[in-house]
Amino acid sequence: MMRLRPFDDQQLPNLTDVQRIALHPQATRLHNEFAPLLNRLAALGNLTEVTRNSSALLEKDNVSGALYVKNEIEFAPAEAMHLRIFYPQWEHGYALEEHDECSGNKQHSFQFFDRYGNMLHKIVLRENDDILAFRQLVSEHAAADQSSPLQVVHPREDKADVRKEIDVDALRADWAHTHNHNDFVQRQEAFDQQRLRKLRLAGKAFAYQVANDSARIILQRMTEFGTAIMAQVGNAGIVQAYYGKIKNIGIKDSRLKIMNSGFRMLLREDHIDSIWVAKKPTTDGIITSLELFNRQGMHIASFLSKKDNGQPEPREWRESIMRLMPIFGV
Repeated sequence: MMRLRPFDDQQLPNLTDVQRIALHPQATRLHNEFAPLLNRLAALGNLTEVTRNSSALLEKDNVSGALYVKNEIEFAPAEAMHLRIFYPQWEHGYALEEHDECSGNKQHSFQFFDRYGNMLHKIVLRENDDILAFRQLVSEHAAADQSSPLQVVHPREDKADVRKEIDVDALRADWAHTHNHNDFVQRQEAFDQQRLRKLRLAGKAFAYQVANDSARIILQRMTEFGTAIMAQVGNAGIVQAYYGKIKNIGIKDSRLKIMNSGFRMLLREDHIDSIWVAKKPTTDGIITSLELFNRQGMHIASFLSKKDNGQPEPREWRESIMRLMPIFGV
């Protein structure tokens, strides 16, 4: 079940995500050194991981807490999950015990936010997880000060949020350079606030815009072919990538949902302002991806083919991408 927000927006319309959590009577503010806490999550059992931004959400069940130490978890031969964590962007954290309306049970979670109060990542315990171990971790990592007012930065007040100049020649030279597969994956699994500008400047041979329904078209085709893909959702604090087959897609009221067993993704299609095809040379040949952006130019999500190191990307993926008509002159 998707849980995009801990409270009803209509009840608290002017509060940020973290301010809503802070008002909860069963919320405990955490000390802001979060890595030591996350490195001990393996003791809690298998968890549900949720990464989100304002336009997309990726959720995976039955994940070992060891993911935060190893970075990569293999669920089955054809399924895997990666995380890239950027702790300097993690400003606020809370542990929460709340009533789950879906199951009727108590839900236990850790929730983390940036300096603007936006949720970055959520970790939910499953019914059979160790609640006593959860409470012990909360006790050990609780902030000494539980009562001071929460300080949230307004984006317009943040002087650090300034766009950097891009050296176009250097960008195109780096783009044309052949990278190995692992380096390419690491570059993909990183949040880049300049990503859209780089696509616009890369040149038509490497990047071009396509229609805003392109993600829906490609996902439906990959479902029909049974082709595994990489689905990625991120924000400035964390990028979560899922590798596997897409088995069930639903579309309702501009919301595209991938509802696999144990894996879910929600995409707000009405938030999409542009979609780009990106082509990157690697030692295994050209790799193509779909890159989705909202009206603010922020990266929403991306989709790539799932391929083995040393192998070209699947033909059905490449051919489906090539069928998308470019939009030039925008």
